Amino acid sequence: MEDAKASEFVLMIRALWNEQKNRELLYLEALKKESMGSFRRVLSQGHVSALLFQKEIRWIYDYFKCFLNDLELGDTSAIVSKNVLSTIESAHEKEDIAKCLKKTESATLQLYKSLRSYLDKDSEARIMLEEHLIRISEFYEALSKLERGNLKTISYTAAA
Repeated sequence: MEDAKASEFVLMIRALWNEQKNRELLYLEALKKESMGSFRRVLSQGHVSALLFQKEIRWIYDYFKCFLNDLELGDTSAIVSKNVLSTIESAHEKEDIAKCLKKTESATLQLYKSLRSYLDKDSEARIMLEEHLIRISEFYEALSKLERGNLKTISYTAAA
């Protein structure tokens, strides 16, 4: 990987890791809410997927680490914007929580789409990113339905 591209890759993978950390914290905060009913299942699965995807993104980063000269991912300060976190904290309706989480999922999807161009199509890392992209798209769609107030029981598998 050439130096300029490697530098951009580092920034992108760190941003993606931070975004997954944000997802983790936001889903966890939403899980603390009362009366989430069937939405709690989507929230739990969103939280678990964020944890799993962080580990897999770290694997991708560590795989390329020998080519890069950068700090560890865990050293970054992944702090959820206070505005976003306060929006979740102050939201009482499922639709409002879904709207907030949907914005985060949208930002995460954009990072995944941007990062794909840095990896070979047949690489294991690219395939993993594509799987994450599909899974997060499913969460985005479920949140869109809930935001409109018509979420029916949605069943996901715990694995990505």
